Amino acid sequence: MVEFEFLDETLDINSTHFYHLSVQASLDGLVFSILDTTKNKYIALKAYLNSDKQIDPGKFDWYNSILKSDEFLLKEYKSTGLVYVEERSTLVPDPLFKEQNIGDYTGLNFQFSGHEELFHHKIKKIDTWVIFPVPSKLISGFQGQFPNINIFHQSAPFINRILSERTGNKDRSVFINIYSTMFEIAVTESGNLLLYNCFGYKNTNDLLYYTLNIIKQLKFAAESTRLVLSGKITRQSSLFENIKRYIKNTEFAKPGDRFTYSYTFQNIPAHNHLNLLSLYPCVS
Repeated sequence: MVEFEFLDETLDINSTHFYHLSVQASLDGLVFSILDTTKNKYIALKAYLNSDKQIDPGKFDWYNSILKSDEFLLKEYKSTGLVYVEERSTLVPDPLFKEQNIGDYTGLNFQFSGHEELFHHKIKKIDTWVIFPVPSKLISGFQGQFPNINIFHQSAPFINRILSERTGNKDRSVFINIYSTMFEIAVTESGNLLLYNCFGYKNTNDLLYYTLNIIKQLKFAAESTRLVLSGKITRQSSLFENIKRYIKNTEFAKPGDRFTYSYTFQNIPAHNHLNLLSLYPCVS
């Protein structure tokens, strides 16, 4: 089921060899964006909603049916990137990373099944590697459609974006990117990453517990901490209202000035799919 589709009038389906395609896959569904690399302008944003969120880990026919039917996903692109949203991951500093020891790094942090493969990539801004599992069926579907696709954990565009902020603010900041059943959180100080983690949550209290506990452990003062939100949250939601009760200095993330965006994107809040729209710098 198509959740939304925003297409700029400059989009030319026969010129995709000039475009970059970013795709995000999660249990929420599939979202993709198209960037015109000659103009540095995002010209398409489209989402398919997975209403049941109960995909068998060994079967990914739902994704494959979209890959084989969507007119934009049937095209070839100048470059393609996939963000796979996954709570399980581990970060390994570059001096300690050895590709042949990937299984050893993950052993203490998470388990993965025979239906999954381990992937890894480097987050250059923190000189650190992220290791994460991806379902084999999902990978085979995307690689069959896009043989040169670059595969990323959601931490890559998230961390890259928050460390690229040009605020000049040396204060401590907490960043949260929210999905329907999990969220990722990062803490920065003076432009340096202090912490990154992912947590599953079922309700507002869960999200508040993890967030306030991290602020407390880092000895931050909640009343003076800057909190920046992105993802599946709106200003009218009870989640936002409850967060504001505890952390007054709360704001929504804003797109950077490297790219421009089609006016059609104004139909949704700019922060909703900011992680997807921040993927291209990781690929290029």
